[in-house]
Parts: sequence; C-alpha cells; structure tokens
Amino acid sequence: MKLVLRLLGVAALIALGIVIYRAVRQYREDSVFDLGANPQSPPPSSSGGEPRSISPELLAILADPGDKGPVELMRDNEGKEWLVNRRNGYRYPVEDGIPIMLLEEGEKNRDESLIIRQE
Repeated sequence: MKLVLRLLGVAALIALGIVIYRAVRQYREDSVFDLGANPQSPPPSSSGGEPRSISPELLAILADPGDKGPVELMRDNEGKEWLVNRRNGYRYPVEDGIPIMLLEEGEKNRDESLIIRQE
C-alpha cells in the first residue's frame, strides 16, 4: 500500500511540474504579442526617436470618409503628420502612426489653402 501511495505522490509531482512548465511557456508566448514585451523595438515616440508613420500600403487604401476619394500624407512645420483631401481642404490628424479619419476631425482642421481647383 505504501508503494502505491508513493507512486501516486511521484505521479502527482510530475503532473504538477508539467502544468507549471506549460503555464510558463504559454505566458512567454502570449507576452511576445504585448506591445511593450519586445526588447529589440524601442517604444514609439517616448524615447525621443522618430515617431511612427503610416505605411505606404495603408496610405494606398485610405480614403476620405466624406467623398471616398484618395488622401495624401503631409507633414506641417511642427512635424505633425496629416492626411489631406485636396478636393475639400479637410485635414485628418495622424497620431503615432494611426490616422484619425473622422468627418468631425476633417471639418475641424479644414484648411482652404490646401484646396486644388480642377476645371
């Protein structure tokens, strides 16, 4: 009887070790996808480095929410990026590489000097 209890105890310890190993491995795999978990990439904009920008692939598919036309990326004098619709002068801010494509933002930041008249 003592032999059976010892075998069950050893089996329980081995099972507990396997469960802990799998939990640690799963935690490490999940933390790879966290934003701050990758030590090779510096945090965006906080380290004084260059802020993230919109990728060319994303810029190619973005459209103005009002007239569904193409927008272009523009940087102002202060270094802030904007997506500009040259047909109506709407400017949409880009914050940390993320475009804020809301009509309210475009109307609020409208710039008449950006409009290109086509005849």
